[in-house]
Order: sequence, then structure tokens, then C-alpha cells
Amino acid sequence: MKRPQPFTLRLLPVALAAALLTGPTAHAQISTNPDALPMAAPPPPKAVPSRTTHSPVARSARSGTIPNKPGTAPVTPPPTSMATHAVLPPAVPAAAPAPVIIPPPTVEVPIHPAVPPTPVTPVAGAPGSVSERPDGVRVLFGQDKADVSPATFDALKAAASRLAARPDLRVTLLSYAPGKTDDYSMPRRVALARALVVRSILINSGVATTRIYPRAIGVPPAGDSSPPDRLDVIAEGAVPLKPAQAQFGTAAVPVPSSSSPAQKATP
Repeated sequence: MKRPQPFTLRLLPVALAAALLTGPTAHAQISTNPDALPMAAPPPPKAVPSRTTHSPVARSARSGTIPNKPGTAPVTPPPTSMATHAVLPPAVPAAAPAPVIIPPPTVEVPIHPAVPPTPVTPVAGAPGSVSERPDGVRVLFGQDKADVSPATFDALKAAASRLAARPDLRVTLLSYAPGKTDDYSMPRRVALARALVVRSILINSGVATTRIYPRAIGVPPAGDSSPPDRLDVIAEGAVPLKPAQAQFGTAAVPVPSSSSPAQKATP
């Protein structure tokens, strides 16, 4: 009994026969001549759009100018609102601005008038006297006293009048008072009271306060032979001197007495 063959084995002879009949592939080359071909009809021409002729008025409307007539000058149109409202750049200043100076705050200081000294009242019977000196006057007081008698008061006013006429001199009041060396407080207090009395008489007689320099010395220095209860009015200054320089003078000059006219300082 034969076994059945597969389908592929049965087709194998058919495939071999077809391969033999086909043989090798042939290649061919074809040449063509364009001139021998029939000519095709040319394409129709394209339509050219016609150019629109614009009048000068239309062109001027677009450009913002007014057409000119023959023989006339060109006319410039007025500026538009945008040109009118155009913002111009700021002008450059020729110089820098001046700096701002802020003044300091003002402080109001109350000014009080100078308090005049208390007028001196002469005491009748008060011990003391006044004597002339080359550089001023010397006033003597009673022990531990600062009172002046009417005669002493008048003599001091006369000396003050002469000093008021000499603004180039400064007046120094050297006041002394006796006391113990272990207690200088009491003599200085007495000397200060005497200096204030004489200062008041000078100021009320016309001598400027800025020219008077009171000094309460108190106990006189050792070896002093003058009376201890005294006050020396010394007028100092270098003549000639200007009034503004009088306080820097150091030379003692004599004060004119009541009998001789007051010497004037040459400027």
C-alpha cells in the first residue's frame, strides 16, 4: 500500500518546468524625439489688471498736501493737532541752580536790661576820708565799716566825673580790710562791701560798668605800710590810646584833678 505524498512534493516538478521555460531576463532601451511628437495648443494669455489713474487730489489727500495750481507757489498745510501738542524737550540751563541754604533755627534769648546798682546814701558822722593820688584816689573807711560820710561821697562823685570824661582809662578798685591770717573770709567780705559802695557811686556818676574792675583783696600783704582800712581807685591806661584798646593798657597815668582841665586822649 502506497503512502500519500505531501502537497509540496507534488508541486516541485511544476516549478522546475516553469524555471526552464522562463530563461534569462532581457533588458531594452527606448529613445524618443520630442520634435516628432505632435505640438500641443499654447495656453491662453493671462489677463493683465488695468492700472487705476489717481488724480492729484486723491494723492494729496493721502499724503496730507494740497495740490498746487500751475504757476502758484507750493502751499504747506497747517500742522495737525498731533504736531501742535507735541512735547518739546526741556531746555538745558546755562548754569547749575544755586544750592539751597537752610538757615539755622533762630533761638530767641530774652534780653534783660542791666540792673543799676543800689544808690549809696551817705551816713553822717561816718569815719573816713578821700585823698588824691597820682594814679587815682584813696578812700579810707572806719574799722569793719563800709559807710561813707557826705564829704567822702562828694569827693568820690567828683573823681567819678573826671573818670567819665576819660573813656580810654580803666578803673581798678583795690579794697583792703585788716583781719587775722587764720581767717581770710571776714576781711574779704568787708573789702567786697567797700568795693561795691565805691562802684555804685562811680556808675551812678557816669562811669561805664565795663571799665570798672573791683578786687576784694582783704588782708594787706606783708610789709604793707599803708592804712589797712582803705580802697585805692587806680585809673590805668596808656596814653594816647583808643577807647576800644583802653582795657589792655598797663601804664598808670595821673588822673586830672578838679583844678586842671581833663586831658583829652589823641586818637
